[in-house]
Amino acid sequence: MICAVLIAVGLNLCAPGWVAAVADSAGPVAQVDEETIRQAVLRANSDPIYGDAYRTLNPNLLEAGWGGEALLDMRDDIGALLAVGQYLDLQPEDFSFERIDVLGPGRVRAVTLERWLARLYQVGGSYLGYQRQVVENRYLLERRGDDWVITEVDQDIQGGDPVFRQGEP
Repeated sequence: MICAVLIAVGLNLCAPGWVAAVADSAGPVAQVDEETIRQAVLRANSDPIYGDAYRTLNPNLLEAGWGGEALLDMRDDIGALLAVGQYLDLQPEDFSFERIDVLGPGRVRAVTLERWLARLYQVGGSYLGYQRQVVENRYLLERRGDDWVITEVDQDIQGGDPVFRQGEP
């Protein structure tokens, strides 16, 4: 009996009138100011937020531009560096936006191509080496009040050094 009721309800939900009503109420996807999204991504990756967090091994600094899974992943990265007594000095060398896609209300995907220089140090200041990477990042940003926060990042390394190298870049 319950199965028959569920099937009947399911059929009613799929009726053309109901589907049209839902589609009409959804409306068009809201426009997003792409420059605002670019600035949110650049701010999250800025030296006072991203750079300082990895230099000082303080993941709390990341909360100004990062959240969700992305923040948890970086907390893990910084914890791993702290566990071996190392830190990174990160410098963006090139940062270009490939596209920005509105995914829904309050959700945007920004795809970038970035070139980074990372210098690795032992806590206490001993320089260990450097690594350059070219990375495509696919950022998921979510609206939090008046701000946009990066909550997920999918990354594809396009090139660069496979391991840290000795000496200066």
